[in-house]
Amino acid sequence: MPSSISVVMPAYNAGAFLDTSIASALSQTAEDMEVIVVNDGCTDDTAERLRAWNDSRLTVVTQDRQGLACALNKAIRVARGSYIAFLDADDVWLPGKMARHVHFHEQHPEIDVSFCWVRMIDTAGRAIGVPCPRWRGTVSLAQLLADYMFRTMSAVMIRRDAAEQAGAFDSSLVRCIDLEFFLRVALLRPNNICAIPEVLTLYRRHPQQRTGDWRRMLEGWDQVMASIRQRAPETTAAVERVASSNMHRYCASLAYEAGNFGEAMELVRRGYALSPGAFLGDTLNWKMGAAAIAGVTLPKRALFAIEKLAGFARST
Repeated sequence: MPSSISVVMPAYNAGAFLDTSIASALSQTAEDMEVIVVNDGCTDDTAERLRAWNDSRLTVVTQDRQGLACALNKAIRVARGSYIAFLDADDVWLPGKMARHVHFHEQHPEIDVSFCWVRMIDTAGRAIGVPCPRWRGTVSLAQLLADYMFRTMSAVMIRRDAAEQAGAFDSSLVRCIDLEFFLRVALLRPNNICAIPEVLTLYRRHPQQRTGDWRRMLEGWDQVMASIRQRAPETTAAVERVASSNMHRYCASLAYEAGNFGEAMELVRRGYALSPGAFLGDTLNWKMGAAAIAGVTLPKRALFAIEKLAGFARST
């Protein structure tokens, strides 16, 4: 009997991309699948778009605005599948993603979480030249903490029993809700997370994203670090400075995408100060630093020309 899959999709004012995301889920070849969309107090045309869908596999849950964690928890409570797959309302799955994940889990009962590679796209669905991790093999707790290689929850599938063991998403966090949850999953048993080395998810970047506010991201990061220090003090102590350095690089990329080049430079500097040796040994840091310097020093026209040649797009 085919394994059942529950796709959970929290939605908050993502009407512009919602239909594309839902279509990419419902077009998957998995036989026993449901898609649960939680309308988390949307004020745009999300409700109207959802009403226009006529598919027995689609379930819509409507609630007052409660935030991402509560929306995810609600969807999981409604879900009936033995696997939970996450899809943000602005991201897109490529054909065959669900079948690939289910096959992988059936072949690897020791793995609780699988995640695919992602490609970043802009509001129009065009690829942008932002490098994404190309992880291979399993992921330890320390590795996940050091550098969140999933990039988006839309890349991830988890066994339902593992999600239940890890507990609910933490609604007290301002950001990094997914990272904190998967760190708890990683604590269940060693090396229970593994990559599927194929691009199966398109991760959309746009100005309205929650992750675009790097200050809130760092605030959420501090909350996550406080939590994981208590749960796994030795592992955290071993990688905390490198992990924080990498998080500052990620926040620098968010500032750069928004056109805040001076802020990007400062975040790169802070990342270096946290772990100079690891910073200098990672080419991504050099690239981010060079991009930030170019943003500050080059005329806008020259910078735009370079970005266009590189296939990179910013939100502003």
